[in-house]
Amino acid sequence: MKYYHFTGIVLLIFTEILKYLFSNNPAWVEEFYSKGIYIVISNFINLFSYVFIFPGLFLIPVLYLVFLVFVFKYKRSIYLKSIWIINSVGFLYFAFYMVWGFNYYRLPIDNNWKYKSDSFTAKQLEIEYEETTLKLLKIRNLLADTAVKVSINKNVLKDKVQIEMMQNNLRNWLRKNGFALLSTFEIRSELPKGFFLHFSTAGMYFPFSGEGNVDPGLHPLQYTSVMAHEMAHGYGFADEGTCNFLAFICHHNDKNAWISYSANLGYWRYLASNVRRISPNFFNRKINEIPTGLKLDLQEIKDYSNRYEDWMPNWQYKIYDAYLKGQGIKEGMLNYNKVIGLVLAYKAANPFIFEDSSLPK
Repeated sequence: MKYYHFTGIVLLIFTEILKYLFSNNPAWVEEFYSKGIYIVISNFINLFSYVFIFPGLFLIPVLYLVFLVFVFKYKRSIYLKSIWIINSVGFLYFAFYMVWGFNYYRLPIDNNWKYKSDSFTAKQLEIEYEETTLKLLKIRNLLADTAVKVSINKNVLKDKVQIEMMQNNLRNWLRKNGFALLSTFEIRSELPKGFFLHFSTAGMYFPFSGEGNVDPGLHPLQYTSVMAHEMAHGYGFADEGTCNFLAFICHHNDKNAWISYSANLGYWRYLASNVRRISPNFFNRKINEIPTGLKLDLQEIKDYSNRYEDWMPNWQYKIYDAYLKGQGIKEGMLNYNKVIGLVLAYKAANPFIFEDSSLPK
């Protein structure tokens, strides 16, 4: 029996050993992988991004299917077919963690902060909700053409200049906070409308091609915020709460009022969801006070989402929840809500960043 027949199994076992070591030594991941190996690999992948005329999320699975067809057609014995498939799965498993997945085990983004993102009280949440609502409405007033209509002008969708501005915002924040940088990467939206929305999600970062993918069926107000979230994944942050935090903190005061509004609205919706759960009486009182314009935006977002039937009711949540827990994120899908604790901790140490004077002009 030839030794290379077990290459995939060896790679899989090797990956599991690294995962165990890294999960117990996040400082190693931060120093040697997230700020070293990952940057090199990502920059290398980005050099070949021009090859992907079609989104890598399509192309690479198609190439793997071609490989499987080759195996079943030209490998005669069941044994050889099985070995080739096992080897390929082991290699893909190893490759996923090498090109991005080990970022799940890096140090928390608040590791060196003055305050930690511990659980928040109901009162803190209520105060944050009110402050964010006021800011959100001020930014919306900069966008609304009140002389003609209440709803927002949506002419900035998918603007290349906007994407470049957002990349710069994120890179500048990461640089100032001591994180290693990689070259810019593609944000794509060529997939069919509803490709992600039918599975109750909005976008996906695909590590094998180094691309962020955003569902083009999203409401324009969500597109910018989701794009910012996927950018954060591409820059080496795996957990969802941290990516939500970066999507907000890097863009909430952008000079482009559209970007600022989308970032604040995305964060506000997490706040509103948690306020509704934790302080229902407060929420019911406050939700009736928001003006018509914001209510219209929220209704439009809901209407857009309702266009795409959920093909896996409840299953997407359960599957991804199990996946996140398998990566060491104990709270699973609730990790998305971590954004609130991170913002509160960052805000406590940097209150000047959130002053009204810094609103877009």
